[in-house]
Amino acid sequence: MIHIERATIEDAEVIVKIKKSAYEDEDIRFGKGKGECVQYIGDVNFISWCINRYILYKIMLDDIVIGTFWLDHETDDRSNHFELQDFCINPIYQNKGYGAKVIKLMEEQHKDIKIWTLSTFKFSFKNQHLYEKMGYVKIGQDKRGFQYEKNID
Repeated sequence: MIHIERATIEDAEVIVKIKKSAYEDEDIRFGKGKGECVQYIGDVNFISWCINRYILYKIMLDDIVIGTFWLDHETDDRSNHFELQDFCINPIYQNKGYGAKVIKLMEEQHKDIKIWTLSTFKFSFKNQHLYEKMGYVKIGQDKRGFQYEKNID
């Protein structure tokens, strides 16, 4: 069964491995191997910093960590806002519907949050499809990617 749990410092190493696998896969399959994703992997120290500063989750399939994401409250001064950051699932667990289930779990876990934002690379067509399917609307773009927002009534 898929569920999310707050990550701890002890999870940092496995989270780095999952991010590395997911970002390299994304870069090779969709970014033509240019390395645009890989620079955002981070290391154990970065993940530890995120755990201490933000709400960092691990995505669990039964008792296996299959992915991660964190929620940033500093990108926008609205009190009912979170930005979804570094949402990734190990490639061997992708295309099984887990991403949609996790987004739903995340939103249910934070019912007080009414404005959700995120961004994704232009070449991340699968991510764009997922976010749009989950009700996120494209609100902007820059040279690297698209920005999305979802408002919950």
